[in-house]
Amino acid sequence: MKSSIYYIDRPTTGSKNTGAFYGNYKSLDAPLVVNCASCCNTYAQHTNINKIGRVDYYLIYLISGKLDVNTPSGQGTINEGEMIVIPPGQSYKIWCSGETVYFLAVHFTGTQVEKLLSENGILLFPNKNCLNINNHIQLRFKSIFEAFAKDDEFRERELAILLERLFIEAGRAIKNHSKNVPLSKSIRFLNENFTEQVSIPELAKLEAMCLTVYNKSFKRQTGTTPSKYIIELRMRMAIHLLETSNLSIREISSTCGYPNFNFFARLFKRHTGLSPSKYRKSLINS
Repeated sequence: MKSSIYYIDRPTTGSKNTGAFYGNYKSLDAPLVVNCASCCNTYAQHTNINKIGRVDYYLIYLISGKLDVNTPSGQGTINEGEMIVIPPGQSYKIWCSGETVYFLAVHFTGTQVEKLLSENGILLFPNKNCLNINNHIQLRFKSIFEAFAKDDEFRERELAILLERLFIEAGRAIKNHSKNVPLSKSIRFLNENFTEQVSIPELAKLEAMCLTVYNKSFKRQTGTTPSKYIIELRMRMAIHLLETSNLSIREISSTCGYPNFNFFARLFKRHTGLSPSKYRKSLINS
């Protein structure tokens, strides 16, 4: 597909957001509005710099090559089959050099954008959404490009419908990808840090997944939830320390990540059927 850009000529929002920033518009009442869509297919060096940020969202889906992205919220390299979404108000620099790059992009706004992205498991940059190379996604973009050419009273509604379908297709691809990806980063982190306060949303970010998809993937791969996995690791450690150390039970509770001794004792009894003190006494009597 040749490089091209499609946009609706609306008044730009803010005196600074004019000129080269096509379709830079923020909707305060419509659920979903498509401002601009584009296809970039080039062999030359590509650089896109916006020092003040846009007032809409910027979605990029990379088909081939690599893109480096730098924003105030983070930076990273985008690889083939990955999608990113830069939120409004973020300055950015996007560039590549010395290789072919081919990507599809769309700018959008609306009161329901955050809800729609969340429902479909699409994360904001610096998180990357892993879709793999997906012909269905490319066809959704093609439909959006074609709809821009229909300059009639139905165009904006059609564009919104097509973009929501693209979100759904992307969400499906993200979910399918996650089924086949081992959660090696987060599971390794858990195994090394289970005695610390662990944030499940942060574990999901390690795997570039939304929380809902991560929890489902974790249970599919381990047979349990992240919270129960942490408890299991802590209880194993508690049992080991009760069997092999002279630490007091309160010290063991704290060492295993439970500063609240009473909470630890309840969990331990639920896990083993005995209180920590009775478990230790049973070792002496055996």
